[in-house]
Amino acid sequence: MKLLLIILLFLIYAKWIAIGLSYPWICLLFQFQKRKGLMRKVLAIPGYIIERLTNEGASRFIIINIGHLPSIIIRRIMYRLLGVSMGKNVIFHYKTEIRRPINLKIGNGSIIGDNAILDSRNGLTIGRNVNFSSNVSVYTEQHDHRDSLFRCNNDIDKRVEIGDRVWVGCNVIILPGVKIGEGAVCCAGCVVTKDIAPYDIVAGIPARKISSRSHNLQYEFDGTSCWFY
Repeated sequence: MKLLLIILLFLIYAKWIAIGLSYPWICLLFQFQKRKGLMRKVLAIPGYIIERLTNEGASRFIIINIGHLPSIIIRRIMYRLLGVSMGKNVIFHYKTEIRRPINLKIGNGSIIGDNAILDSRNGLTIGRNVNFSSNVSVYTEQHDHRDSLFRCNNDIDKRVEIGDRVWVGCNVIILPGVKIGEGAVCCAGCVVTKDIAPYDIVAGIPARKISSRSHNLQYEFDGTSCWFY
C-alpha cells in the first residue's frame, strides 16, 4: 500500500520533477546564448544535450507550464532567469506562452493578459506601459504559402516592435514584421498585418485606421495586481 502511494504521488508530480531537474540547465543554456563566455559555454552543455534529445521540446514544455503557475511573482522571476529582458512592474498573467524568451524585451509597467502567445523567435520588443488584453497573439515567424516546400521566408525582417502605451485589445493577432507606434490602439479581434502609426486606433481584418487617440497620455502602471493567477 505504501509503495502504491509513492508510485501514485510520483506520477502526479512527475511533470514538476522533470521541470525542476531540467529548468536550471535550460536557464544556463539561454544565458550562454545571451551573454557568451567560456564558463557559461561549459555550464550550458547539459542544457544543450537536453534540447537536442527533446528536439527543443524541453524548453517549450517548461515555458508552457511556467504560465500555469498560480503566482505572478514566481512567473516573472522564472521568465527573467530564462533570459527575458524586462523592466520594473511587468506583469505576465495566467497561461502566457513565450517562444524564444531570450529575444523578448519588455519595458517598465507593461501588462500581458491571460492566454497570450508571445512569439519572440525573431525578436519582439514591447515598450513601457503597454497593455495586452486577454488572448493576444504576437508572431514573428510564419511559413511562405508561395514557396513550393512551404518554408519560412528568411529574406525579410520579421521582428515585431510595439511602442510605449499601446493598448492591444482582446483576441488581437499581430503578424510578423509589424511596427506599432506609441499610444496606438488595436481594437478587439483585429488582425494587424501592417505598421500602425503612433496614436492611431485600428480595427477589423485586416486592421485599418478608424480614429485617433489623444497624444496627451501620462499613465504609468505600477505593477499592482492580484497575488495569485
